[in-house]
Amino acid sequence: MEYLKKNKTQFTLLFIIPVLFLYRMIFFSEIVVTNDELERHPINEWRDNYLSNNDQIPQWFPNLFSGMPSYGGYIYSNGDPTKIFRNNILFNPGLKVWFYLSLSGIGMFVLLRFLDVSKFSALFGGLISALTPYSFGLINAGHLNKIFSMAYIPWVLLAAIFCMKRPTIRSILLLALATALQLWVNHPQIAYYTWMVIGFYYVWSVGIKIKNNTLSVKTFILPLAGLITGIVLALFLVSDPYLEIYKFQKYSNRGAKSVLNNSDQTKSGTDWDYATNWSFHPLEGLSFFYPYHYGLQNKSIPINDIDDLVDYKKYWGYMPFTQSTHYVGLITILFAILGVLLRKPDKIELVFWVITTLALITGFGSFFPLLYKPFYSILPYFSKFRIPSMIYILLAITFPILGAKGLDTFFNRINEKDTFKKVLYIAGGMMGLTFILLMFGEILFSFSSPEKDGRLLQQYGIQVIEKLKSSRVDIFNKGLLINFALSLGFLGLIWGLIAKKLDKNIFKYGILLLAVLDLWIINQEFMNVKPSKNMDKIFKNDSVINYIQNDNGHYRVFPADQIGSNRYSYWNIESIVGYRPVKLRHYQDLMDAGGFTKRKILNMLNVKYVLTNKKINNSNFLIIDGLNGIYENKNVLPKSWIVGSIKSVNSQKESLMEILSNHFSPAKQAIIVNYKGSKIPDNATGKVIVKSRTENKIELDSFSQTGGLLVLSEIYYEPGWKATINGQETPIYQTNHVLRSVVVPSGESKVVFEYDTTDWKRARILSRISFFSILLIIGSLFWQDRKKIR
Repeated sequence: MEYLKKNKTQFTLLFIIPVLFLYRMIFFSEIVVTNDELERHPINEWRDNYLSNNDQIPQWFPNLFSGMPSYGGYIYSNGDPTKIFRNNILFNPGLKVWFYLSLSGIGMFVLLRFLDVSKFSALFGGLISALTPYSFGLINAGHLNKIFSMAYIPWVLLAAIFCMKRPTIRSILLLALATALQLWVNHPQIAYYTWMVIGFYYVWSVGIKIKNNTLSVKTFILPLAGLITGIVLALFLVSDPYLEIYKFQKYSNRGAKSVLNNSDQTKSGTDWDYATNWSFHPLEGLSFFYPYHYGLQNKSIPINDIDDLVDYKKYWGYMPFTQSTHYVGLITILFAILGVLLRKPDKIELVFWVITTLALITGFGSFFPLLYKPFYSILPYFSKFRIPSMIYILLAITFPILGAKGLDTFFNRINEKDTFKKVLYIAGGMMGLTFILLMFGEILFSFSSPEKDGRLLQQYGIQVIEKLKSSRVDIFNKGLLINFALSLGFLGLIWGLIAKKLDKNIFKYGILLLAVLDLWIINQEFMNVKPSKNMDKIFKNDSVINYIQNDNGHYRVFPADQIGSNRYSYWNIESIVGYRPVKLRHYQDLMDAGGFTKRKILNMLNVKYVLTNKKINNSNFLIIDGLNGIYENKNVLPKSWIVGSIKSVNSQKESLMEILSNHFSPAKQAIIVNYKGSKIPDNATGKVIVKSRTENKIELDSFSQTGGLLVLSEIYYEPGWKATINGQETPIYQTNHVLRSVVVPSGESKVVFEYDTTDWKRARILSRISFFSILLIIGSLFWQDRKKIR
């Protein structure tokens, strides 16, 4: 409480200023309507409807990719016990983003104060960290979990550095709690990068001790033991949901080997090309000083005409596209550089300069794989991640620290003779470079992306390319003018202070205003928010939806013109496609092998309706009278059926190749991986009735005179599903590469497939006991401290 009173002004500003950036989202409940948010909205609708009608966690999500784990597959992983309180208070997306931006800013302020930075400079660094344009780009892209995870980075670093300095029970528990809160956000890639920084910081501190000849068993072992204990305790805390996530990743396209890839790259992660697809080209480094260089972003807007197309395609850099920027503010970078020029960096500055450099090189990915390649090959779990440039989230931490330290250095050296000269070198140099680019930029840069613009040229012609280039030049020049004005303002304020034309307090808040204005200009480029009713308008029933919903059977749809869309799951309509960055590996391989172009694959996946505006020239697919864009598959297989012919194969590759072969007939034959069951009569017959079906449980009635193999058109997922026949557990076989089956006896049988939640329940108990125990211990330690003070 005393700490809050001492820093009341700073905390107030760190709460209020983000409100000014987000006022439309906070006060008018406006939202972003971008592709990613559109794809998430149907999932949220399903989640809310399910939870309102059920008292259990939905472990299976049936509406995308023919079904996939929901809790372990990042569809719905609600492990954070504090989330229920936040959701009741932060009742719209704007309030949630504001809370986390403020949390980030306050965390950075507290971290900087812990690193002996002055109050004002810590406020400066806190605001830069909170208002980083990368976060606002994420708002526009609908990637809010990244923002939430980023907000905890300063807190985890603070707890880790505190633990390394004083490895006590309190510091270890605080580190465990901060790490768990970050992991509960469900973006492990950002948490991984956070701990990469912590690991490097520890190694660096050990190196410093060796250099100073102060290393001992105590100073080496105790901090390391504290860090290890902290992360182990954090893993206990987040066992819910990460036990399920850990299970899933081993069967996903981030952890299981692809049978279509001859290299070992997918054995435990993603292949190199997929992992490095969003590598940051070194030439794009200019955008750290000139954010509009390379076009800033691809806007997510409806493309209705050529002007919309030109506005959407402004980015002309080396990545496939970008929805954000890693710009952290020119004023921040100028102060960071100034601090280095005014004096030799201290230990803190030096370590964060090195971390900044390593992060920059790592983010270059395939363009300069000096660090990314060994990290990809050696570091555990690193190969499961993609988008190398995402590591630049660390720059939103390191540059505010370096800028704040540089600002302190400036205040300490303000009366030295060469201070203004060095300021003039930096600001004048920046203005000079900007002037050169204004004069000769159109000669130096092409303002085109040969691969991307080449496709546009073929589609729209040379006039569109010329218009696009002109638009890019305009936005490039806009960035140059902003840079020039900021550099001039930076130079003018410092000159005014040194020449004693400005009071020190006026200078401070002038610099703060200039830095915030810099970020405001860029951040507003990303605030493409709309009234929330716009989202509801997008998901309106049409005649096709109404027709499908009137069919009460068990079936799936194949939206052939929208294979990357989750739209139909809004109405709880099951689709064999969709959009998720992580999927089950065997299903990914089936898609990549062109399985959906084969009618028999659609039949066995229970696809009753194909949705397309293209004409299907096949008599088995009948256009529905009076409706456009919907065909009924007359040969669709039911949800479950019985076969007698089994072919056992020994590998995943054989399994996939067999079902893609011309002789395979799923209605009569089943391909099973390593079948070890009893012999099944070749003349097996029977029928199966779906008695009930929910996300976590499927009940079937089997009727067969011969007995046979009951094939269920549901996705095979070994860790989760268990099956019983007449109350007795029975093996589930991987069938037809992606489906599941059980052997049923002759006569009438009750078959139940149920998602086994035993491990999840144990994990949740462990998580909650750990969480409340740690809170109790931390609370008692602080209470004892208060009693001692009294």
